[in-house]
Amino acid sequence: MNQTHKIRITAIRRRILRYQPPAIRALCPICAREVETLAQSQAADVLEVGRQILDDLIAAGLIHAIRTVNGNLRVCKDSLFAAPF
Repeated sequence: MNQTHKIRITAIRRRILRYQPPAIRALCPICAREVETLAQSQAADVLEVGRQILDDLIAAGLIHAIRTVNGNLRVCKDSLFAAPF
């Protein structure tokens, strides 16, 4: 004897949005041109590394960083994608 069952499936998709600081363009002294910059947290997310590793890459000169007037570091987006790793 065959039994028929009705199954109801509901799919829910969640998307978590985090605040992203606005893109800031600045003159990168190493690239010698105006580039888009990222906050340190955004740059770390792009590379999928922690903040300490990002700081080490900046200190080694593999990634360019620009200090803003208020003391924050902004990462040169062009150098981030051209990094040799």
